[in-house]
Amino acid sequence: MAGSLHNKSVNTDFAVFLNTFLIISTVVVFAVLVFVSYQNMYNQYLDDAMVESTDICTDVAVDYADFMIKYPDSTIRNDLMDLYLDSIYMTSKGEVYIVDTEGTIYYTNTDYPQGSTAGNDIRFAVSSSNSRIYQNVQEISASLSKLITCTNIGTTGLFVVHVAKVDFSEVINEFMTIMVYPVIVSMAAAIALLVGFTGIAIRPLRAISKTIGKVSEGDLTARVDDKFTSYGNRTGMLTLSSDLTDMAGEVNIMIETLENQEKDRAMFISSVAHDIRTPLTSINGFVTAMTDGTIPPELHDKYLGKIKYEVDRIRTLVVSMTEASSLSHVDPSLMEEFDLMNVVEDMLSELEPQLNAKRIKAEARINEDGGTLVYGEVHQLNRVLINIVTNAIKFTPEDGRIIISSYLDKKEKVRVISVEDSGPGVEPAKRSKVFDSFYKADPSRKQEGFGLGLYICKQILSGHNQLIRLEESPELGGAMFIFSFPTPPSKA
Repeated sequence: MAGSLHNKSVNTDFAVFLNTFLIISTVVVFAVLVFVSYQNMYNQYLDDAMVESTDICTDVAVDYADFMIKYPDSTIRNDLMDLYLDSIYMTSKGEVYIVDTEGTIYYTNTDYPQGSTAGNDIRFAVSSSNSRIYQNVQEISASLSKLITCTNIGTTGLFVVHVAKVDFSEVINEFMTIMVYPVIVSMAAAIALLVGFTGIAIRPLRAISKTIGKVSEGDLTARVDDKFTSYGNRTGMLTLSSDLTDMAGEVNIMIETLENQEKDRAMFISSVAHDIRTPLTSINGFVTAMTDGTIPPELHDKYLGKIKYEVDRIRTLVVSMTEASSLSHVDPSLMEEFDLMNVVEDMLSELEPQLNAKRIKAEARINEDGGTLVYGEVHQLNRVLINIVTNAIKFTPEDGRIIISSYLDKKEKVRVISVEDSGPGVEPAKRSKVFDSFYKADPSRKQEGFGLGLYICKQILSGHNQLIRLEESPELGGAMFIFSFPTPPSKA
């Protein structure tokens, strides 16, 4: 759990960085799109103007050539040309000139006098035409450009020059209307939505960070709100990814584990204090009574024996505590094969006096299918069996029964063992707690022992990567402990 949580570290700075990066990226993308769109519209407008100017030059050249065919000896006069040329509409489309190679004006729709010399731009256009259409664009201002188009009139040695002023303010106005304003509105809406959804998405991070802050201050009751930990909650699903939902759940599990550990620590200290205080009180009482003469010298040996008994109890408790803290780690060099059948038979023989004292009938049902060999640290696994069976003897009434069963689970490669008794059993709510250290089902704590037996069994089995659980015996009606021992590794 800790490793999983580490891979999903809570860092709101990353979310802020991601949010800023996305906003800047959005602005840049929109800016590029606007620029490209404007360039396309600008180029299209200029191309249309060039096509139109070319058409004007071509039409005037054709009309003039036709005029000269019909009136070969006529002098070119502006008034006649204006009437004849099929291009009067062109007077509002720019300046039209008919000039020779020297730039002498033969016709124009402007105020230039006939026979005068055209300007440098027109003469340059004529000199650059060379029997082809010449076009040149000169920028006048940010929104206005001069477009000069020139074409020759057949073999007459004359040229038609069209000069138009291209006003791009129309393009700008149109572009602002159909592109810039909608883009600005769209970008503002996109950024607003991005900020809003990112804010919603990082809410779990803020909640997790706030909860962890409370825990670091010692508040182990703090939890991340359920709406951020449940996939079924619609609000909780508005996150950057499902990992945040998993992380929030893992944080709650981590805090709950810490809270349980703190409770266990408090219970451990309380239990140790209680279990040591009782024999120490007895020892102190006996010693005080012996020193002040309350206990006469002839009884000292008797009470020294009781003091020794209490000291042995304290020593046993300390040894059990030490063992319980180290039994979850097994030395691989001590692992070996042994026969479960032999271990069970030897254990029942060892516990026969205790069984006979309560007239309890113990029955072993060891399924030998696949053999009865198991694998592990012999003394530790034997201790598991003894602790559990001893516990069953303790809670089984006189004339009761205990059944020890076993079968081979080939799929999991373990031998499953169960120990069931005809005692009162354990309430379902308490079954998982019986494996906790210093736990005793009887709150009066009158039964013998320190509440470490089953905890030690759990630790030993954990060291062998095995589990133990408590259920109700279907046959005897009492408690049924189910656990497993590893089987020997394959030698193939």
